Amino acid sequence: MKVEVWTDIMCPYCYIGKIHYEQALQQFAHASEVELVIKAFRLNPNLPDKGNGYSVVDYLLKTAGLSENNLKQMFAYIEQLAENAGVKFNLPNAIAANTLDAHRLVKLAAKKNLGSKVLSLISKAYFEDAQDYSDINLLTGIGIKAGLDEAEIDQMFAGDDFKAEVERDIQEAHQLGIDTVPTFLFERKQAIIGAEPVQVFLDALKTTNITLGDMEVRKGKSCNADGTCEI
Repeated sequence: MKVEVWTDIMCPYCYIGKIHYEQALQQFAHASEVELVIKAFRLNPNLPDKGNGYSVVDYLLKTAGLSENNLKQMFAYIEQLAENAGVKFNLPNAIAANTLDAHRLVKLAAKKNLGSKVLSLISKAYFEDAQDYSDINLLTGIGIKAGLDEAEIDQMFAGDDFKAEVERDIQEAHQLGIDTVPTFLFERKQAIIGAEPVQVFLDALKTTNITLGDMEVRKGKSCNADGTCEI
């Protein structure tokens, strides 16, 4: 079974959604037969890169246009999700930055079947550790920790490797009508949008092979293409 997920590092629901998917996979009898394909999506390509990110609170208030009350509501909801998922919540201190280089590192890692691991490490750096995921030194360290070769990482960042692949993922998302993340497609028969509960993911894994006809969609909280996240 192929599961595709369109995701962006700066989307908090993407981190929680992937954790829920992985927890469901642990309960799935045929987990070894499931392939996860990570697809890039960029919520705001205009954010600064190379370690020049800035406060996610400032971003959401000044750029995304959330009110302080809406921001508090969103953070409270995500904090509860994080607690239920067993991860640290540190979004009020997080950094908003360009995700292109992070996606490129995931693409490089995927060539060695380490894409999911690298994505999780980058997402943790953002969501839990409030680190600037656009910083090349941080990304290099994450890649090495995951098992990638430092020289290969340096070579990639010195050029344009995987930029075209990231763009192709985004174009494919547009062609499929995907404009929010995370979006999980199960053999393109079922879709889960957002950080839905573990049981929803488990049900999708169990029923995808017998689902026929039009795609069934389950939708929860997600982040939109304009860079804002639902409350």
